[in-house]
Formats: sequence, structure tokens, C-alpha cells
Amino acid sequence: MKGQLSAEMVILLIVVIAVVAIVASNLLKGAKKGSSAFESKVSNISDKMASTCFDDSDCSSGQMCINGTCS
Repeated sequence: MKGQLSAEMVILLIVVIAVVAIVASNLLKGAKKGSSAFESKVSNISDKMASTCFDDSDCSSGQMCINGTCS
């Protein structure tokens, strides 16, 4: 009959779905690692930007601008 699936086709479909699920899982893990690394880099850069200065007026009160960094 035309509408019947053979056992081989069902097994092949299950294998294809499993491979797609594994690849998707690995992509999500990689995206999460990349996201946390990116977030860490952005945090480090913003911290450095907050302490960067051109003169004493760029720093918080009581701090001085020494070599481009508030101290």
C-alpha cells in the first residue's frame, strides 16, 4: 500500500531526529558559553571605562587621575 511506512523508514526517521536533537543541544551549549564569555568581557571593559580619566574632574571625589586611571 502507498500509505504504509516500512520499519527501515521509521528507524531512519528516529535516527535523523536524534542527530538533529544532539546538534541543537551542542549549539545551545556553545551559545551559552559564548554568551557568558561575552558578558564577562563587556563587564571588564565597562569597569575599565569607569576608572579611565583624562583629568581629575573625571574621577570621583577624593581620587586623582594618574596615568589615565582614577586612583
